[in-house]
Amino acid sequence: MTILYYMTFIITFMLYFMIMLLRKISESLMAWSLSLPRKPLLLSGASQTGKTVVLTEFSKLFHQVIRLDLTTPSDRRVFEKKIAPAAILDALYFLKEKHPGVKRTLLILDKVTACESAFEWFLNAGRLAPDLFITATASTRMETQKTTVSAGDLVEQLFMKPLTFSEFLVSLGDQEVLDFYNQVPVPVSGYEKLLNYFHAYTLIGGMPAIVQHYVNQHGLAGLRPVYEHIMEGFLSEINGAITGKKNRELLAFTLQNAFPYAATRIRFNAFGNSDHRSREMGDAFRWLENNMLLRLIYPSTSIAVPAVEDHNKTPRLQFLDTGLVNYFSGIQKNLYLSRDMNAIFQGQVARQVAGQELMAAATPEHPGLHFWVRQKAQSTAEVDFLVPYENMLIPVEVKSGEPGRLRSLHQFMDMAPHPFAVRLHAGPLHIRQTETIRGKKYFLLSLPYFLAERINEHLRGFIRLVGG
Repeated sequence: MTILYYMTFIITFMLYFMIMLLRKISESLMAWSLSLPRKPLLLSGASQTGKTVVLTEFSKLFHQVIRLDLTTPSDRRVFEKKIAPAAILDALYFLKEKHPGVKRTLLILDKVTACESAFEWFLNAGRLAPDLFITATASTRMETQKTTVSAGDLVEQLFMKPLTFSEFLVSLGDQEVLDFYNQVPVPVSGYEKLLNYFHAYTLIGGMPAIVQHYVNQHGLAGLRPVYEHIMEGFLSEINGAITGKKNRELLAFTLQNAFPYAATRIRFNAFGNSDHRSREMGDAFRWLENNMLLRLIYPSTSIAVPAVEDHNKTPRLQFLDTGLVNYFSGIQKNLYLSRDMNAIFQGQVARQVAGQELMAAATPEHPGLHFWVRQKAQSTAEVDFLVPYENMLIPVEVKSGEPGRLRSLHQFMDMAPHPFAVRLHAGPLHIRQTETIRGKKYFLLSLPYFLAERINEHLRGFIRLVGG
């Protein structure tokens, strides 16, 4: 490619950036499109998180687009024919009436995991057509596919999640508040407005359709049918993917009744006061997890990296989106009237949204979400989150009140090989040296919970400051 080609592409991308809802995934798509050699790109994420919309907007940068929906029999048929992989590419140009000589052609295989033969072709497509821009979307986790043992070497992966708080701020268009948010530390003058915006974000969540409606209508009224439409979409996915009425009913029951248990530890047996056994409920939850609607977070007893999960202990439930939790749990009005999310519903809402933001802050080296329990038998000590930072596991509590009340945090710090801890709360940022009940001194960073997504940047400054 020539320098002129790159410049034209970048200018076009900048214009595209100005007219669409800015999402961080757009920057990653741009980086992928400019990379050489370029692997096929798999864009994964739960349904209705905006994968198709983002690729549709991205496709405006290209001279030619070939799109297939692999849930459609006519689009699957070409992959199910027993023909050579190279011949499939020729067939795609022919059937979609596109010209193979056009530069900057984008191929989109929507819902690629719905067709096993299409997915196998996609994994090897980079070798067949290195100049073609090949993308695919999937609503299931890749590790659930039998054919993806070496997928990491063959394709590049990006993950779509609901909008983060920073993306929500961009969509609101309040540049002053966004500038406050991007400063480390956040200026005191920006605290109140950021807190109010974060409560609004927590209340409605980050599902793209909800945020778009909220921004367009300038308020909360009228969101009910959008939430209901999202649930109908999830249930439709279940009905389309699962055979057997009993299995479909079990999955629908699990999804619709699990929201009040967000950010709490659950047992599969008789979940939701049902008569369902542990094995069938476990299978239902794992199906929902594989389809990225929720996460089962297993505890760790580690005090140093890596945070090793203990799957013999009960997991904690982390949902895809805090707005869905609030709406389908019927707690939006209570949350709207609250000044401190930690003070309501035993801190569930605050833990849910903090977990959602911390997952957005996770690095490729440490992509998971973890929490800590003490290894000692009969102990109830539990720290809300563990954040890997450099060679340390930093404990993070989502709590209000004085540091002396953070008893589980004290137990972790008594054993930790470092003196750093974080508390996410509704108050302003401050740092203090405190000590555990046993007398060990440590440094506590109290961070407004609207900064959970940027915890790594604030940890860097915090540790440099108190570490001398």
